[in-house]
Amino acid sequence: MPNHGYFIVTDISGYTEYLTKSELEHAHAILQSLFEAQLENIRHPLLVSGFRGDAILMYAPATNFINAQSFVESLENLYVVYMDTLRQMQFNTTCTCRACANMKKLDLKMCIHYGEYMIQKLAGREELLGADVIVPHRMAKNNVAAETGIKPYALFSEAAARQLNLTELCADLALYQETYEHIGEVKMLVHNLGTAWERELARKSLVVEPQEAWINFELEFPYPPSLLWDYLTNPVLEASALGLISVKRDDGLGGRTGAGANFHCAHTGGDFYNKVVDWKPFEYYTVRQSGIAGLEYFHMIRLLPREAQTQFQCCFSHPTTPASEGMREQLYFLASEGYKNLGPALDEAVASGKVTTSGAGG
Repeated sequence: MPNHGYFIVTDISGYTEYLTKSELEHAHAILQSLFEAQLENIRHPLLVSGFRGDAILMYAPATNFINAQSFVESLENLYVVYMDTLRQMQFNTTCTCRACANMKKLDLKMCIHYGEYMIQKLAGREELLGADVIVPHRMAKNNVAAETGIKPYALFSEAAARQLNLTELCADLALYQETYEHIGEVKMLVHNLGTAWERELARKSLVVEPQEAWINFELEFPYPPSLLWDYLTNPVLEASALGLISVKRDDGLGGRTGAGANFHCAHTGGDFYNKVVDWKPFEYYTVRQSGIAGLEYFHMIRLLPREAQTQFQCCFSHPTTPASEGMREQLYFLASEGYKNLGPALDEAVASGKVTTSGAGG
């Protein structure tokens, strides 16, 4: 029975020209570092399928994530890692060879399609099989940079964009289309990955360290950080999993959740109002929260990968106004008891097949 999912090809722009016009030893080391940086950061919901020349082939079963935003941000995270690696190499080298001088011209592009696939085993390896699997490879042959002026991009087929409701997640998408032999016309949307790097450079980090927190506790979950993130950042799922009355976004901004988004959480223990002040998928997010007796403080959730599980950290900063020990104990009880419910909710979702943590999916 065919599975459904997303197929992704990442490709270093300018790879061939760079190799042919650079000293091989240094060029190889630079390109190797850029590949390894990507590979080390490809995590659930993305799975590596293989390699072809200068490209990494990945896929994501449709059941590997719940929030479409998570998939898009997984791709953007890869670009941020790529750019950070490139920036560090440029900063740390004093070499004036052509390979080191020209590495700033390298960039990254991605092609994404959605459709059917099956997995076949050949010589002990798993390979994706299906007509839809071929499409992103063909999409890589395009004139996007010349026609749109966008060099670092994620090129989504119309099928992938529609499935993700991409227009709600990415602003200023550019329309594009190509006709390919045996496939025909493919309509596409271009997302400028440069905006993700600009957003990361502008991001102001606000973390609450456990040793400085007013309240902090840790839990362990046998699931990848991205799956916990999906539940914690989806209002409906968060409310259901944590036993809240409701969680509603009330900033009127629409689009993605991120810094500036506001949420109203109705709890049996009282109402809580959250404003996102720092957002780093799938590592942590921090909100400015007001709740019990009008107290205001920062509330941070951090997800740390630990082999086959995730260490969940919950930290509250000291309130901006004095608070009694009784208030601290009440807030600790509400938070710790609520987040403990996340485990059973995830267990049920995985057992029912609604979400998967690896493999073919459904």
